Amino acid sequence: MIESEEKKKSGEEKTIGDRIVNILWKVMICAVALVSLHYGRRIFIAERFSIPSDSMRPTLVPGDKVWVNKLLFGGRIYTSLKFDDHSPLKCFRMPGIRKIRPGDVICFNYPLGYDKWTKIEFKINYVYCKRVLGTPGDTIGIHDGVNWNNHNSGTIGVLENQLVLKNTPDSVLWHQKFMKTMPFTLPIWNMKDFGPLYVPGKGETIELDSLNRAIYGPVIEYETGSWPDSTLKAHTFRHDYYFALGDNSLDSNDSRYWGFIPDDFIIGIVN
Repeated sequence: MIESEEKKKSGEEKTIGDRIVNILWKVMICAVALVSLHYGRRIFIAERFSIPSDSMRPTLVPGDKVWVNKLLFGGRIYTSLKFDDHSPLKCFRMPGIRKIRPGDVICFNYPLGYDKWTKIEFKINYVYCKRVLGTPGDTIGIHDGVNWNNHNSGTIGVLENQLVLKNTPDSVLWHQKFMKTMPFTLPIWNMKDFGPLYVPGKGETIELDSLNRAIYGPVIEYETGSWPDSTLKAHTFRHDYYFALGDNSLDSNDSRYWGFIPDDFIIGIVN
């Protein structure tokens, strides 16, 4: 009788132990699934960012939270997770639903990741948010403060802010920290009158004179590892590039100053 009770007790303990193990396994599976869903969503579907500055005012203001859609342009998949010591970006992009268009607001890694003027370098968490003025193959510019794109007849950006820039005297603008624009090695433009500028497209070839070396030098150095000298007469681009501005035309650190955004640097399109 005593032996039977001990076996019964042992069996009950074993049953309770099995239940605990099963519960723990289910908890672990749920935890792994939740983590996988979280990071899967961030990689393939959408990611959230905070707006830190006034550069996109009034469209976006400091403290706003934006969702960046990665399905539209395609999620970026890293093939190397080495992000320090000025390591180059290594990745590929999943197929997207559509291309980026002029007027889209995008989030991207700041092209001058280590803050060396004219040197394009990737830095993992150095993220900007701007509005696209030019896509690969477009010719863009700013005339008397107003943005233009040769493939778009409508307004790109906030026209009211562009007219404020237009009506601000040059004598005032020259005291602004952002009056001088790229290319810094050959100053020819300013924040009110800029371009015309061709936005590079992958596979397109451009002839190089002193002006184009100044304009496209950072891109060529990014693609080849060296700044183009006078012996280089032409260059065929290996990437698509984008040109983006802040909606706050008077106070935005954007492509007017640091140039083009490589396609791989783009995180996604803001919903």
